[in-house]
Order: sequence, then structure tokens, then C-alpha cells
Amino acid sequence: MLEIINQVFSIQLKSNKENLSLFNRNVDRINHEFENLGYNIINPIGQTYRNEMTDVEANITGEINTQMKIVKVLKPIVYKKINDQNTLVQKGIVIVE
Repeated sequence: MLEIINQVFSIQLKSNKENLSLFNRNVDRINHEFENLGYNIINPIGQTYRNEMTDVEANITGEINTQMKIVKVLKPIVYKKINDQNTLVQKGIVIVE
């Protein structure tokens, strides 16, 4: 299931980059189905990066400082609800500047 989630995430990024709103409704429906299956998919783009973040693997470019932001997301953070508890099933892979 994670591979499907990652492929849909990649399609969504590419269509947004090319301003192809044609696919937004379809991608939103697929994401809604993921949610119905208990998945919570998080795109952390633009968030301030903290070294304590345990749900991302970061590639850091430039000088390390307290104002670092997540500038690109290669894979989203994915949680799955298991026994009424959110469990991390995939760390996000991000680029930080």
C-alpha cells in the first residue's frame, strides 16, 4: 500500500508543478479512500525543520541553523490507525535548507 501512496503523492506533486488541476479531483478521491483505510498522509513542505523530528529523514543543504525549512518532499510522512492508535509506517524523506 505504501508504494501506491507514494506513487499517488508523486503524481500529485507533478501535476501541481505543471499547474494541471485536471487531476485534483481524482487525486483527492484517492486520498479520501486512503483515509477511509486508516492512513494519514502528511506533506510537511514549508514546515520549520527541527533536529528532534523523528518522522522525517532529512537531507540538509547549507548551514545548519534554527530557521531551516523543509523545501522539498520526496516521500510523505504516513501514519496508519492501528487499534485506535496512530502508528508511523513511513518516515518522510525531505530536503531542508
